[in-house]
Amino acid sequence: MVKIDVRKLISFGKGSYIISMPKSWIEKNNLKKGDFISVNDGGFELTLSASQQEKKPDAKEISIDSKDKSIEILKSEIVSSYLNGYDTITILFENNAKDTVKIKDIMRNLSGLEIMEQTSTRIAAKNLININEISIKNIIRRMDIITRAMMEDAILCCRGNCNYESIYHRDIDVNRLYFLGYRVIKNAIKNPRIAKSLGIETWQLHSDQLMILRLEKTADRQKRITKYLCAANLDRATLAELEKAYTDIGDSYNEVMKSYYNQDKQIAIQVEVTNRSRTDSCDKCLEKYTNTYASSKSKTTTSNLVAVAKIVENLKATAAEIRNIARIVLCYE
Repeated sequence: MVKIDVRKLISFGKGSYIISMPKSWIEKNNLKKGDFISVNDGGFELTLSASQQEKKPDAKEISIDSKDKSIEILKSEIVSSYLNGYDTITILFENNAKDTVKIKDIMRNLSGLEIMEQTSTRIAAKNLININEISIKNIIRRMDIITRAMMEDAILCCRGNCNYESIYHRDIDVNRLYFLGYRVIKNAIKNPRIAKSLGIETWQLHSDQLMILRLEKTADRQKRITKYLCAANLDRATLAELEKAYTDIGDSYNEVMKSYYNQDKQIAIQVEVTNRSRTDSCDKCLEKYTNTYASSKSKTTTSNLVAVAKIVENLKATAAEIRNIARIVLCYE
């Protein structure tokens, strides 16, 4: 139910009337006393709009003390600060801390964050990207291109052509794009001016946020699948079975992205309804491998069985993310 805020009309002088403005709307649009409000007379309705003149918000800064914190905790705090729109992030530490190289790597993996200062007790990085100039559509397309290439190369691992390092680094690229997209979307949701400058409505921001999340998770699954394929020593028959199931999933990914770009619900519906068959094929691969080597108790066989189980688990998770993308498409009007 839509909640309507009713305000009382007050007489002001001989020729004017006034109403009070909702404080939440004033704060959301970064307005203050003396700012101009545009008034559009629509006959029965008056449309009030904040001034289109862009106001440069105050730069947000944060300092993070690294004392007694693991590199994992520091990474979480740095990424969280980046996603929450801080423009300058400073890490404080004791003289010549041993994790400075890792801290710098974390910062470099966040798009637009550049290290501006480094001393024996601090590292300061500043965001140099204007989020008003970032295209969410371009971010999604770039994430898709990288993820698609990762999937194609991961399938080649089933033929013995593994290049885990390449796929690992491309997953980092996808993560960087995801963090950037999330930062832009969150700021646009909080600030209507940013959303307007991007030309995106609120519902579309929500959809785009779901989309970049699904692509990030899909890319992460390809990295994991490749890791287990490279580590295991599987027979040709098993690799052929996995390749067949994987190729089917790869084709469905291409189809669902086609449906996303074209907003084609019929393709999305087809991807949705055929998802079960893909997951069943993955389960059959695991069942067949287990039955074939169930009697063997060697460490190699046990290790390979774990690898196949992990590969199947991530293949099914990939299929689930593809289905979730199809559901995003089905929500379009």
